[in-house]
Amino acid sequence: MPKILKNYQFLRLWGNQVLLQVAFNMSNFTALLILADRTHSPFIQALFYTALTLPAFVFGLIAGPVVDMTERKRLMLITDLLLAVLFFSYIFADGKVLFLLIIAALTSAVARFFIPAEAATIPLVVDKKNLHHANSFFLFTLMGSVLLGYAIAGPIIQLFGGLRSGGEMAPFILSSIFLAIGFVLRLSLKKIEITKPYVLEDSIVGKTFILLWQTVKEVRVNRRVSLPILLLVFIELVVGVLSVVFLEYVRRYLELPLTSITYVLMGPLVLGLILGVVFLGKIDRIYGYRKSILASLVCIGFVLFTLGVIPIFFAKFSSGFILVRVISLIASFLMGVLMVIIAVQSRTVLQTATPQEMQGRIFSFLDIMIAFVTPIPVLTLGLLADKVSLLATLMLIGAVVVLTTFIGYKLLAARKNSGG
Repeated sequence: MPKILKNYQFLRLWGNQVLLQVAFNMSNFTALLILADRTHSPFIQALFYTALTLPAFVFGLIAGPVVDMTERKRLMLITDLLLAVLFFSYIFADGKVLFLLIIAALTSAVARFFIPAEAATIPLVVDKKNLHHANSFFLFTLMGSVLLGYAIAGPIIQLFGGLRSGGEMAPFILSSIFLAIGFVLRLSLKKIEITKPYVLEDSIVGKTFILLWQTVKEVRVNRRVSLPILLLVFIELVVGVLSVVFLEYVRRYLELPLTSITYVLMGPLVLGLILGVVFLGKIDRIYGYRKSILASLVCIGFVLFTLGVIPIFFAKFSSGFILVRVISLIASFLMGVLMVIIAVQSRTVLQTATPQEMQGRIFSFLDIMIAFVTPIPVLTLGLLADKVSLLATLMLIGAVVVLTTFIGYKLLAARKNSGG
């Protein structure tokens, strides 16, 4: 058994994260299902994803300094309470698009504080030698909670009557209960001592500006910080695109109801995540950090391209949709493995390369970059999938990923050879 599982401070922190992230993603996916059921529009679903990311522009600017200068336990308890109230408020939206988008934006605003607070707290409760295991658990939860939240949302909705009934309210109520349990776990945490950044400026605005400028300079000069941020932004972009196109992909090309995405795509993805975490250490020892990430990026591109090609290729067969389902299962499994390889290693490097007094700001900066980079591509791809072709969109994404990885590798190699 990993030593990290004997660290009770970590277990409390991780247990809260599991409950919070599952609740967060179960609520988000339920809202997406409601939007898909009401509108059948990938573009509207992309608007929902945008509502979840755009608040990082406003709140991400102040979240980092707040996290680095505030007692972490108190801050995380407040976020738990606010999110519990917001998840419960979804039941009053009554399927209206505008209300769903507003609540999504508010939950995202609160998330801007708990995400960097949790990430910056891990190195304070875990020894450096166990940090890799701790990050593996947390990253598995971050990614696995998306899948688990999506996985249980469909059956819960069906159990209580399905969409357009009381069934679509059940996940929101359950999410609020999860947060109440998580609040109790977080309450049992010891007080977390932090190293606060020293700033001469007295005003809050002045302190915030100075701390933000320090963060920007650190990202600019420290490649061990900037490259992991870039890779983690890429993973979020992939997750955002898949969340937008997968629902319609299941309905159109796998010929299955929307709620079955749990079994045909999310289940294999979870298994891939688990396998990726189990073998990550061995992969890193054999291939190294850079080679394994480079290969994973290229493979993700090929998997996405394949998902776009197979419905066209097998359309001429009478039972072609069965073959498409099988290949989609395999593709989902591979995506889980590949995303773990990239995300876990990038996050660990980011934490070890960042000064302790800057941890909250760096992870908040990551949030800002996700919000800055992902909405426009996700909205554009959602519009392309809606108005042009969903399959062509998947092929385009895959080709761009492979091409961008190749160009990026060549640029980094040239910079290294020149001594830059």
